[in-house]
Amino acid sequence: MSHTPEPWYNLLAYPDLDIDKLSERSLFWQIESHHPFYMINQNGKGKGVSAANFFHEPIILKSGFWGNRVYLESERNFRIGMTYNSSVRFYLALYQYGNPTPTLFWVLDPAAELCEWEAEFEIKDLSPKLPFHVKLIIPDTKGGEIRAKGIFICDTVSESLPEVMVGIVTYNRKEYLAELLKQIDEMAYPPEKIKVVVVNNASSDGTDEMLAAQFPDVTVLKNKKNLGGAGGFNTFFKHMINLDNRSPFAWLIDDDAQIDRYTLIHLVRVLLENEAFAVAGSVMMDLEHPSVVYESGGTLYHDRFGWKANILHREARELHHIIDMERVWEVGYAGAYSFAFRTNVLDKVGIWRDYFLHVDDSEWCHRIQKLTGKKVVISNDSLIWHVLQGARKPFTFLRYYETRNFLDFFSVYSGKKATAKVLLQCIVMSIRQLIIKRRDLFSFHLSGIEDFFEGRFGKREMQRSAIAAKDMKAVFAEYEAVKNRKPEVVFLVREINHYVNDGIDYEAKIAEQIRELSPRTKIVEVSLHWDGVTPRLGDAFLHLTYSRRRIIKLFKQMWKVFFHAEGIVVLPFWNEAIVPNNFACLTAVYEDKQFSLYWTDRKALLKSLFHVVKRVVSWSAKMLLKPYDVSASSGK
Repeated sequence: MSHTPEPWYNLLAYPDLDIDKLSERSLFWQIESHHPFYMINQNGKGKGVSAANFFHEPIILKSGFWGNRVYLESERNFRIGMTYNSSVRFYLALYQYGNPTPTLFWVLDPAAELCEWEAEFEIKDLSPKLPFHVKLIIPDTKGGEIRAKGIFICDTVSESLPEVMVGIVTYNRKEYLAELLKQIDEMAYPPEKIKVVVVNNASSDGTDEMLAAQFPDVTVLKNKKNLGGAGGFNTFFKHMINLDNRSPFAWLIDDDAQIDRYTLIHLVRVLLENEAFAVAGSVMMDLEHPSVVYESGGTLYHDRFGWKANILHREARELHHIIDMERVWEVGYAGAYSFAFRTNVLDKVGIWRDYFLHVDDSEWCHRIQKLTGKKVVISNDSLIWHVLQGARKPFTFLRYYETRNFLDFFSVYSGKKATAKVLLQCIVMSIRQLIIKRRDLFSFHLSGIEDFFEGRFGKREMQRSAIAAKDMKAVFAEYEAVKNRKPEVVFLVREINHYVNDGIDYEAKIAEQIRELSPRTKIVEVSLHWDGVTPRLGDAFLHLTYSRRRIIKLFKQMWKVFFHAEGIVVLPFWNEAIVPNNFACLTAVYEDKQFSLYWTDRKALLKSLFHVVKRVVSWSAKMLLKPYDVSASSGK
């Protein structure tokens, strides 16, 4: 009988084949077959799978490369083992990437009862950069089946894993936090080497009570108020710095993330194998579409506002040509949704700048690279799953934090010329919000610029001026209260379903509500990118195109800004095009399953434009004549 190693010594993730769906598109284990005459059943958690093949051609159960690749080294001894029972002889093989011929294979004999098999092996003249597939080759089972309960590959000398301190910042997410902590308890990592610290940002939902009752071994640090992600993680950093025996590695992770058993160990292995790496981050997957990759680190631009993500919302199967051979990617930043780092960098680079939200992790990664010369990488095997709320929720208060924090970043690292360019971009973005009537978002941009120059960082209390409406009935009520009549026309921009993207036909529901509220109101559908297939909902259709001649285009836009027709335009939050937002005197912006309403106000528009001109003069003077305090946001 073989001795099955502890799961954290296994080089193969998901060794028990315990995954939700098994197909040719699965992330961790995939099926290869040229025929449909087979059956594979999952036997439950920890019980593996059963496979029956009813055809003379074999079927193959193969380990995938996303989160499940295996790297082996030449001139070292390894063990491979399997727990199984089978009615026929079958094969277990190792295939190196791109090679159709197995590097090694073993023949496993039939076994009526569950048994354990193992063998030792060594591979010579091995390319260290190429990963291996593990393949289970299943012939015709002749009416029987093969039950594969678990597979392992490990070094004959057990690796020594370091202690890791886990830092989690939470604010009123008790249920998410409890689920994450349960997953951490089940990780493939020695439990005595994990120290979990939760920073409670003054939650009011019973988080402290839940932690005390369910997770008494977790260290809880309490902030007296919500300090945001930056302030919360700074509390964690200060706690670590003051410890006499600091863990050599730490892991930051979002409180609403979900992990698999091998998320952390992949990060630690990457850091252990290369001293030049200071930070190793995970790949973020879409929790609602688990095989979709949302982000894999990225790079902050150094000459303009924003950043470039390495991957943005792509199916994993579309990316094999990019990452199959890449175990790690060197990046400009790793997101604090999940990254591990060497804790000794704190002594040299300090803690996070007091940004409250956004750009904080990116700036810190940039600072680490600049001050230590070490690298920030993404481990393509370390996966976390996240509900992509930020991709769908309205980008409102974050405009303030991004404007202020990006300006601070550029002032520190890129000099006045680049900062002036980003300042101009921020001013243009604010004016666009003003022109499309969203005066509250306009003020958030301006407040971010002002606070950057004044050196005000941390959290800022802000209020929105938009009128909230929970449904079209409330939208109509607002229109009738001002105009004393129902709208004659509603322009429905056909982009809401695309941006929300949760399978619900919100546009059809909105059209139905309009019909019920006012059968005589004309619905004009507006499309900027009509596919010719989507069912029509309105009485008329307008395919919006722009003239190629810039003068005509500018005239049309300015006409729409100052001369609005009676009626309502309904569009998604992310549509910031000038013409659609100004089709009618009342704009109903669909965001987070409700509406924000903005009325035309020409007097306020002109007054705000005059205010911007005055502020630009003041800001320009500060840029040229007065030294602004670039250290005001420092968390040191």
